[in-house]
Amino acid sequence: MSRTAAAGAGSALVASGLASGHSATPRENDLEALVDEAADRALASHDAGGLAVAVVDGDDVITNGYGHAFHSEDVPVRADETLFRVGSVSKVVTWTVAMQMVDMNRVDPYAPVHDHIEAVQIPETYDDPITLEHLATHTPGFEVRGWGDSVRDPAYVRPLAESVSTNVPTRVRPPGELPQYTNYAAALAGQLLADVTDRPFGEYVSANVFGPLGMTNSTFRPAPPGLVPAEDVSVEEVVSFYSDVAPASGLHTTGADMARLLRAHLNGGVVDGERILSTSAVDEMHRQWYTPHEEIDGMAFGLFERSRDGTRLVRHGGAVPQFASEFALIPDDDVGLFVVAHGNEASEAKQAVVDSLLERFEPLDSSEERLTPSGTPERAAELEGRYRSVNTTDNETAEKLVFGLLTGDPIDVRVGDDGRLITQQGDTTDEWVEIEPLVFTHVEEDSTLMFRTAGGDVTHLLDGLGAYEKIAYHEQLSVQGWLAAIATVTVLTGLLGWPAARGWRWWRGRETTPLLSATRARWVAGVGIAGLVLFVVVLIGASVVVASMDRPTLYNRPPAWFGAVFIVPTIGALLTVGAAGYAGRAWYQEDWSRLARVHYSAVVVALAVLYWLLHYWNLLAVRMG
Repeated sequence: MSRTAAAGAGSALVASGLASGHSATPRENDLEALVDEAADRALASHDAGGLAVAVVDGDDVITNGYGHAFHSEDVPVRADETLFRVGSVSKVVTWTVAMQMVDMNRVDPYAPVHDHIEAVQIPETYDDPITLEHLATHTPGFEVRGWGDSVRDPAYVRPLAESVSTNVPTRVRPPGELPQYTNYAAALAGQLLADVTDRPFGEYVSANVFGPLGMTNSTFRPAPPGLVPAEDVSVEEVVSFYSDVAPASGLHTTGADMARLLRAHLNGGVVDGERILSTSAVDEMHRQWYTPHEEIDGMAFGLFERSRDGTRLVRHGGAVPQFASEFALIPDDDVGLFVVAHGNEASEAKQAVVDSLLERFEPLDSSEERLTPSGTPERAAELEGRYRSVNTTDNETAEKLVFGLLTGDPIDVRVGDDGRLITQQGDTTDEWVEIEPLVFTHVEEDSTLMFRTAGGDVTHLLDGLGAYEKIAYHEQLSVQGWLAAIATVTVLTGLLGWPAARGWRWWRGRETTPLLSATRARWVAGVGIAGLVLFVVVLIGASVVVASMDRPTLYNRPPAWFGAVFIVPTIGALLTVGAAGYAGRAWYQEDWSRLARVHYSAVVVALAVLYWLLHYWNLLAVRMG
């Protein structure tokens, strides 16, 4: 069906593509009206410029566009023409192709991936090898990395083999032990495909998925001109994010093309007589491949499970700057949906449409009573505390600080007087009831969390597939902030106070010859303090230099020499150890005044605190890759 007239007060021109001669059914008309209303309301309520929606309901297919194309106010969104960026929904294509390799018996999902990958030397950190199953379920045990994921200019985009083989993430745990979502898993799967087929990833996907399915507008090119169809405006002028790991986040596509991918997944791998997967392979892709517990939604092959009042969905979301998308299947009902939006509030607009569609197909039962606990949770006191994302706690590079400051709030856990487990993350508070030891279900919603132990201690909280590690009190950002502030003031009393005191004595004519040991001690501590100051100055200077160079940004891809910046605080930390030795000697010899010993010791302790903070955030002897 098509829609080319204005849709009402909140709508712009829209278009959709279906086979000619198709007669709309009453059910289809009703569904299209719902889609129109939801999309118009989303654009009116949120700062979003355009939307594309694809819905497959059995034999009924709806593909509509709303609003305008990206940075092209005079060009209406047309579902069969207008390109959108879909971010991590790119992985749906990648895992579909990976299952195609399994379907053709070219890759064993349970065999070590290093049997197939030629471009990457995977670290042999653990005895158990990483398999395609681990990659597709985000359980290979890699740390999360941001370096190398994106660049600001398409000219900087590297070949996939170079991207995945440079700065290979550290393996921080054995495969299969804990879920940790990474772009690297999908990128590595894409390189596996390239090495097995001896063809570039994008070329193979175009020939074996896009071509057969008729996805004629889909591409993994980093900057297709159709993304910004307005005249006299280039993609490079308005976009500053380009995926450097295309299989994970580099797809550009249309609503109509994604409708065909939905149909392939719902129709046993066939669309219009063209097959990309066997029926059994589609079933394999949609079945559960991993879950940390039978009560928790887990992973299909590259797709996330989601329970909705007893109905199982498999889905994947995606987001890059200015774009947000959702790909979801309800396999038992032959229903699939794809929604993508662009704009400052693309995520909110996209989610509003998704929620409306899910309520249409699988309405939530709001009549269920709140669950109540039957007693105090087992090991209640051990559960309480703060849990930080493993994206931060497991990171072994200087990126740890970036993840710690910018990527999500920690979860605070406490147990209420009535036995409910209460979690608070940012402004969101939830309540849970224990259904078995260390496993809790939400009092109102269809979700479950659990705690994991190691060596008898509670170590991790799993909120669905989000993993959080329990942290000590001194690891909390607020506590560290106060420690840093107090330590900085104390250090400044030495840096400024020692020369000021000597100058004051000289001015008053009371200058005496100081003890040689005291002079040396203060010089050692002073150089340790200078190491901190110099580190800040050098870090800022190096950042400015990198920003002025014709290259990727410091965060996207730091130059090899940037690691040398962290030599400065490492030397300062070693001098602080020497200063601590002088403090111990002073107390042992008692040849300084008590006040001098107390003050010097306080400065050294404060200096040690500051260097410990740098060590905690991986800023000493830093590993850049």
